[in-house]
Amino acid sequence: MNTRQKILFRALGVTTSMSVLLILYYNLSPNYVDDEGFIVEEFWALGLASLGLSSSLLGLLILIVWLWVSSRKAKNSSNR
Repeated sequence: MNTRQKILFRALGVTTSMSVLLILYYNLSPNYVDDEGFIVEEFWALGLASLGLSSSLLGLLILIVWLWVSSRKAKNSSNR
């Protein structure tokens, strides 16, 4: 694993951790009804968490492909 792959792996870990914390915040935040009768919830936290988890999954797939391609290149260059 080279340096750029390690940096991407760490960034994915931070993004996933922050997304989980945002989901916890959304679940623990109180829901209430305002003066006009609308339910007030922290939808921004749920939206950011969903976006973060989706991008983390996409980044993980990219990292897996990157690791697979780099390992194949390393095997091919050592066989020559």
